[in-house]
Amino acid sequence: MATVPGWTVITALLAPLLLIGGAAFAATLQPCGFDQVSCSISQLAAHGASHRWVMTLFVVGSGLCVVLTAVGLRTVRMAGRLMLAFSGVATIAVAAFPDRWVDGRPAPMAVVNAHTVAGWLVFLAAALWPTFAANRTGPLRLRWGLLLSAVQLAPAGWRIMYDISRGQLGPADYLGLAQRVLVGFEGLILLAVVLLARRQATRRQAT
Repeated sequence: MATVPGWTVITALLAPLLLIGGAAFAATLQPCGFDQVSCSISQLAAHGASHRWVMTLFVVGSGLCVVLTAVGLRTVRMAGRLMLAFSGVATIAVAAFPDRWVDGRPAPMAVVNAHTVAGWLVFLAAALWPTFAANRTGPLRLRWGLLLSAVQLAPAGWRIMYDISRGQLGPADYLGLAQRVLVGFEGLILLAVVLLARRQATRRQAT
């Protein structure tokens, strides 16, 4: 009988905390100040940022935690686990292809580049994995998987269209805040599924 190990709860909890908490810490290392409301998390790991290696480690650590969570989440469909693991690998790719600061300030690169595409893949994979993971015996039913994916796809799709339109869809004043809220929401979904999966596995073992 498939079980979900206890360490999966830790990795699911750490995945968003490393990004959001790590960004809060890395922002304090910037001598010119850093606006977390308008600037993205990955800009703290960009070329030109002060102590960029700190945020880089946090981003890589978060991606590894997502991959490990996918490994431990054994009671959902393999397609969903693969999609979840892919989002973790894409998170690591965001750090592997960093953005760049210009004149001592965060500045976006060209729209079509490895860093931007990796960011898109993170949000898309994180949004789609609940639907791919849904099954009749696991903690996620199809209707819930579809609902969770739809809720996440809306802001993720808007961000992608914003990048493609070069900011024509609205002001960038709250892009950083929106990104952090989305990361936190995705993290809550992942943690909830892991906890439900462990509870379900425990009940089955008891019977």
